[in-house]
Amino acid sequence: MSARWHHEDQNPLSVYKAPTDQPLLFRRTTSIKMVLPTTEIIIFDASEEFQSDPSIATAAFNIVLKAAGVQAPAYYGLQIENPKTGYIFLNWDSLEHHQAIINDPSYPELLAALKPSIGGELKMNHVQFSAPTVAFEKPVTEVLVLTLKAPENRATVEEILTKISEVSEKMLVFGKTVEEENKYILVGGWPTVEAHWETVAKPDVAAALTKLYSLASKDHLFHSKLSSYQLPSA
Repeated sequence: MSARWHHEDQNPLSVYKAPTDQPLLFRRTTSIKMVLPTTEIIIFDASEEFQSDPSIATAAFNIVLKAAGVQAPAYYGLQIENPKTGYIFLNWDSLEHHQAIINDPSYPELLAALKPSIGGELKMNHVQFSAPTVAFEKPVTEVLVLTLKAPENRATVEEILTKISEVSEKMLVFGKTVEEENKYILVGGWPTVEAHWETVAKPDVAAALTKLYSLASKDHLFHSKLSSYQLPSA
């Protein structure tokens, strides 16, 4: 399957611009408060090559993991429910660091290395999660995408998500996307997919989720077994 991009043949990664109406969110500071990374999240139609061997994406990681401000490792994998969908997660010191590599003259080389993995449409978002993303290291990673049904639901939705995160001891974390202020992404770590479904079937959890989904649409709820990749030692 040949790779194609949104907007005819134009690769959205090559034209991505951070919203200009937002402040510089993640400046380095001398404060002792921990600054959480900005996570780049790519959900894409996987090429046949990526479906057969997701490690082909490491060609792109060998380039991007040399960039200033990127935090190794890179995480990648196929969706368990539908292996035609792929995921890539990269942590950055800040949104500006990712924008810098997009603006760099060497960026086309990175795109060329990534292209064999992409078999169709691709969606990229950036999130500063509510706590470190230990979920990426677990046997199964849940990926939940929500969109507020109305902006006035924000406070209640964030309260529910915060309680879920606290009860899970930060195994589940969430954040609002930079690109769309009414969109939230949650990632959670589980030993198995079955463990996730068993947990959400419990009456108290089910009640919280029923309330959540009455206020925000469930756009994407799937799982992946992610692999991690770091640059080989010199």
